[in-house]
Amino acid sequence: MKNLKFYITGILGCFLIRILLFTLRIEHEPEGSLEKIKKSLNIYTVWHCTLLCLAYIGRNTNVQVLVSQHSDGEYIARVIKRLGFSVIRGSTTRGGARAVKALMDKTKAGYSIAITPDGPRGPRCVVQSGCIYLGKKTGVPILPVTVGMSNYWKLPSWDKFRIPKPFSRVLILYGKPLFIPPQLNDEEMEAYRLLLERTMCEMMEKADLLAQQK
Repeated sequence: MKNLKFYITGILGCFLIRILLFTLRIEHEPEGSLEKIKKSLNIYTVWHCTLLCLAYIGRNTNVQVLVSQHSDGEYIARVIKRLGFSVIRGSTTRGGARAVKALMDKTKAGYSIAITPDGPRGPRCVVQSGCIYLGKKTGVPILPVTVGMSNYWKLPSWDKFRIPKPFSRVLILYGKPLFIPPQLNDEEMEAYRLLLERTMCEMMEKADLLAQQK
């Protein structure tokens, strides 16, 4: 019965996302960034609450996405697989070591990866250290991506998950690549973690303001 629920969720979720996101006015800042980053190898970091829009925008790019092993993660995995992503299961709390190894192997094979640094359970908009560790070990730059929406519903979940309302404006804001030096101690890694967290919070605030302006 549970497998049937997962299957139905994958089909229905993918269908509804395509219908909803088709109505939106989606813009990218800086303009042309999406085409540019598709040609490069990156570790994308996105806040958990903005997954819906980014799952649609990045569809069929074969980006490897880290999804938790919790039951709710299975629903997410089924949907984004149908949108054209490859999924790696694990998180900092469950399956962490295996997930990190799988992510490192994928970057070595030339695949970009996407991580929600505040997932799967929060705290909201607080970067966990896993993405910094991956950047340090792989040499692949971390590219923060945030989303601003002119009008959206906010779910009563830990991340205050955002669902854009039909025909609203969505602005995808791309940050500058952050390279993590390979020789860092714990204190230096913490400094980079705080830098990424501050950068993503500032970017999200900016993206929301820009989405409201036009």
